[in-house]
Amino acid sequence: MRFTVPNTVDRPRRASLQQGQAIVLIALLILVLFGMLGLAIDSGRGYVDRRDQQAAVDAAALSAGDWYENFADLTVAIPRSVQLYENDLRLYGATPSPSHPATQYVGPNGNLPQDTYTYTWPSSGYTLVVVATNTQFNGYQFTFTTTHNLALAFIQIFGGSPSISIGATATAIVNNQRQTPALLTLSTDKCSSELTGSASLTVLGDVYSNGQACLDSNLTIGGNCYGAAGSNCDVAQYWCYSSAPGVSPYQPPCKGTDLIGGPIVPAPTLPDPGYTANSVGSYTTNQGYSQWNRGTWTEMYPGIYSGNFHLTGGAASCAFLDAGVYYWSGGYTADATGSFLSNELKAPDEGYIDANGPNYNAVASPQFWNQNGTTCSGEFNVSATTVTGGYGIHHNGSSGKWGIELTSVRYDTFLDPSVSNDPCLWPSSCRRESAPSECQEVSTASEGGNNAALIINITRNAPGAQYYNAYVNSNGCDGNQLNFGFVTQFNAPGWSSGSPIGPWPSGSNVLLSNGSLGLNCPVATVSLCNFSYNQLSPTKVCYAQNRTPLCRPPDWELAPQCFANCPPPANLLSQENAPMSLQYPFYTGGDVANENYCQYSPMPGDPTSPCQGAQMTPGAVQFYLPAGACFSQNAQGATYVFAGEQFNWIVIYSPAANTCNETLNGGASTQYIGTIYTPGANWTISGSDRSPLAGQVICFSAKIAGGGQAGIDFNPNYSPAPPAARLIN
Repeated sequence: MRFTVPNTVDRPRRASLQQGQAIVLIALLILVLFGMLGLAIDSGRGYVDRRDQQAAVDAAALSAGDWYENFADLTVAIPRSVQLYENDLRLYGATPSPSHPATQYVGPNGNLPQDTYTYTWPSSGYTLVVVATNTQFNGYQFTFTTTHNLALAFIQIFGGSPSISIGATATAIVNNQRQTPALLTLSTDKCSSELTGSASLTVLGDVYSNGQACLDSNLTIGGNCYGAAGSNCDVAQYWCYSSAPGVSPYQPPCKGTDLIGGPIVPAPTLPDPGYTANSVGSYTTNQGYSQWNRGTWTEMYPGIYSGNFHLTGGAASCAFLDAGVYYWSGGYTADATGSFLSNELKAPDEGYIDANGPNYNAVASPQFWNQNGTTCSGEFNVSATTVTGGYGIHHNGSSGKWGIELTSVRYDTFLDPSVSNDPCLWPSSCRRESAPSECQEVSTASEGGNNAALIINITRNAPGAQYYNAYVNSNGCDGNQLNFGFVTQFNAPGWSSGSPIGPWPSGSNVLLSNGSLGLNCPVATVSLCNFSYNQLSPTKVCYAQNRTPLCRPPDWELAPQCFANCPPPANLLSQENAPMSLQYPFYTGGDVANENYCQYSPMPGDPTSPCQGAQMTPGAVQFYLPAGACFSQNAQGATYVFAGEQFNWIVIYSPAANTCNETLNGGASTQYIGTIYTPGANWTISGSDRSPLAGQVICFSAKIAGGGQAGIDFNPNYSPAPPAARLIN
């Protein structure tokens, strides 16, 4: 039998021809897989690195805005925000010194300050660029841009770059006033904002109505008009407006960076901001109707005034308001010619501002406290006499001319202990000092070379003055304020250490004597003696709360502001206070008495927003109207008051339960400086010559009706704090 045997001889040979092919393919695939793995790992590391950097700059930009809101100082805001950036990225060790070139100025007109700070961490490969831009009305903007050279772990094996640049950026803005309207009506009804009749209303800022805005062509807006569907914002006249506070709107074409608004309909509703009146509980003393006679004016204390307070007229019917909350339990009415109520502190014989600027040797016309038929302004005179005992004043020259200026001084307290770092909390107090008086010149040539002395008489106390500071210029009234230096401080006649004792001067001469704090005269029968001309120079700029020999006077006042009627009628409007300014050298003194004075500014501070972050405006008041207490300001009555930082700049406050129909008909002597916040009340607003409101109005509804001129002059300096820092990029 034949056996068939399978042929297996060639099989091993054919298999050997294919051996190793899979290994090659697998090796090639492994390279691809490793490349993909390396790409995934390095891409993931890059993604994580970018997210870490984005989170770090987001947090740092917001932090910069928050620190700036609290301190208004880049030297505080930038380093602390960079420290947060380092912490988030775990960059340990000392913060490197930044490259910080000189401040640049950007914008179409080059008027927006911009600072750039560049930080590098060579060992870690990080770079951070911080750009801080002061956009003025639109807030302070902080842009943080970070880059990191990330070392690649795998890609460079395959011929790629050994590192890659990863970056992120974030921009935050703080103190942005673009969504802070001049007029906000919370009602969602038809015509919650209404302008009818022959009135002409000028609004600097946005008009925002949660309901329909019913307007006509008499409305002039330096801003935008927002309203619900059906609003006829398109009929208004839109004028140019500036980002700088206090600039009146004007007809186009617009200049430089000034803008022109327009209608925005429909617009989303703005919620009630829900502001609180925290300080009311600190002023519970019942004052009744009491007013304290100071001769030619009366002094009023904060607290509760029972019944309807009615500001009536009469001879020298002027009322000076001490700082604090005035709780008008039965309402507030001012409707009489010959009445004037204010918390403004002014010098006796205020210095004059004419068309060419300060006229140092003339008296303002009108003086602030001589308005609305009143004659309450302070007055003084200066004369020369002789003195014995070697106490004369010595002049270098036979003419012997001396220039004398006075300022009014008082010390105010603020009683709310909940305000942090309150420098005015009793028993401490904050000093206020007015702008200077006119310069009065006197010669001592006829009194003998070394035996002359000066007499300063007060014939009428300036309302609110507890003391007078005397500044002397050994060149006479030469028109140079830098030559005036502080010499001494006197008690105002009728006052002793800030307390009233009487009697009060009323037209007769009362000597200022027994000065303190400076070059004092030991002779009780004269005012100034015992110094020579060479002791009066050089003068110096001083911190506003201190006065030592040779300190210069505060800044001069400004010309009356043109707003609704331009130019303003001659000899009708009182002068404006000096603008806000940091109250420390090397900046100027600014207004250290009234609405433009903040205590205290951080040092060194930001001169473009000097009071940002301040807690206190010495002398500020707030009118509080509980439910059922209504407000009526007639053009014949005059009220000129300012609020302050401690009240969140709310000058008239009423809770939502107060649903009164309020009237504000302001004349040339009336202005409320601050915000009117009455979420449940309805307002009818009119006025003439001067804007009756320098701030904003937040109410349930508003109506401007009838004849005359009216205005709302939105000024971010006198409005509640704008929104906190937020990311915009």
